[in-house]
Amino acid sequence: MKKRLRKKLRLREFQEMGFSVKFDLAELGSDEAYFTFWDKLVEVVEANHLLMGGGLNNFFVGTDSRRTATEADRKAIETWLHQQPEVSAVNVSPLVDAWHGSFE
Repeated sequence: MKKRLRKKLRLREFQEMGFSVKFDLAELGSDEAYFTFWDKLVEVVEANHLLMGGGLNNFFVGTDSRRTATEADRKAIETWLHQQPEVSAVNVSPLVDAWHGSFE
């Protein structure tokens, strides 16, 4: 397969990785606390040059450019979630192919 086609299909050296995140969020008591939590989560994701998409407590994280997510990116999000007192049952999947992988 030619390099141009591999790049277009995001294969081999052009593969882009990402990971799934699932967690339980405790009742926060007010809309303001709820939105504050999500603002902080989005800030952490964007500070690592990542993007998130999907549901509220179950989403996929990929990169915001043609780079790939790394194990360090995955650990940064997982560590931050574990540090939040309102979050429990954190499950961060291993890195998977963001374009051709299976997502859970």
